Amino acid sequence: MPPKGKGHGKKKGKGKGNSKETKCRDAAEPTSHLYFPREIISNILSRLPVKTLLRFRCVCKQWRNLISMPNFIAAHFRHSSSLQLAGSSSILIGSRHQESNNHLISQYNSPESVVQLDSPFPCFFPNMYIVGPCNGIVCLFNPPWGEMINLWNPAMRKYKMVELSESLPIQGLHFLASVGMAFDYQQNDLLILRIFCVGITYAVPNHVEVYSTKSRKWKKLKNEMVFHILEFTCNVIVKGVAYWLVCMPDKFGSRAVFVRFDVRKLVFEKLPSIGRRKKHQYLVELEGSLCMLDWDHKDDCHMDVWVMDDVDGWSKKYSVGPLVGFDRILGCLRNGDIVAKNEKGVVFLCDPITSSVKEKFSIDNTKDGSYVIVDYSESLFLIGGMLPVKKQDAQVNWHAKNSQGLA
Repeated sequence: MPPKGKGHGKKKGKGKGNSKETKCRDAAEPTSHLYFPREIISNILSRLPVKTLLRFRCVCKQWRNLISMPNFIAAHFRHSSSLQLAGSSSILIGSRHQESNNHLISQYNSPESVVQLDSPFPCFFPNMYIVGPCNGIVCLFNPPWGEMINLWNPAMRKYKMVELSESLPIQGLHFLASVGMAFDYQQNDLLILRIFCVGITYAVPNHVEVYSTKSRKWKKLKNEMVFHILEFTCNVIVKGVAYWLVCMPDKFGSRAVFVRFDVRKLVFEKLPSIGRRKKHQYLVELEGSLCMLDWDHKDDCHMDVWVMDDVDGWSKKYSVGPLVGFDRILGCLRNGDIVAKNEKGVVFLCDPITSSVKEKFSIDNTKDGSYVIVDYSESLFLIGGMLPVKKQDAQVNWHAKNSQGLA
């Protein structure tokens, strides 16, 4: 009979690895090495569409908190914007319905994907202007005095109506209000600019006020620069800076110049002039820089593209043309594609290098000449007090229109 030694026979009591608690722990341990570091998870998630991220907020508390962090929101917006530069165009198209005259806003991602969006702006108002986007936020308002201001994130489907200041235009002095947006990246604050513009015959400064979405207050700004704005909106927003094409008086009468709003100093600055230009100018953002399209409206027009540098000023980037078969040039996307339309109302995306048509699309039942093209990048950025956008009820809008005497 073999002697009883160590390791032989049954052991009394709970052996190692035999308890239910230990089995559960052992079952969990093999998966522990599958967890990614927080930085890698953040990097992966920041490259996903907003619609996907909204679903992923339900995965766990950690993901929900991560997706709501300002640093993650900023990183996601950088990736979203870089897709635009790579050629993956997303466009917001403002138009008017041919019969009802209601405002329509559609999103274009490809010729096969043009989707009408639910807009927070009341359909029954006679006019609607679009400013932006700025950090993924679009501003909708009613001219001529910049009323019914709605800040809207189309990707998040949320909006906020901004309460107006107590400032009123002075009859006989002011003839319109021009609205712009800017972004203070140091304070993570979206700003709305409303400028009561004086008539061309007055050599006095405009009344300028700014709304901070962080403080939720309007503030009148000191403005000593005299210039005349002829448009209801700023011409373009580049990296959170708003630019206008204005008329500035001088000893020879007046001349067209560009001004921008300095977010840190809260003042307007005049940009260097280009010199001799063609008949039409259009400020755009191109590959992250301020650019100007300069062309004459001819059957075989050529377009010059100028780029602005804070050190060297304006320089010609390239020329495009001849552009044949275009009735109207609507602008330029950040990736360089020129947006134009023909006499039949069909909108084209044109390659600036080859002058060839890349894509074309049209929206049914829209008024001719009502298109407004806005280059758009998705953003998770939200403003305090934003509400979900609901589909507008036509009958409710009809009653509201008649009760306010706007029919």
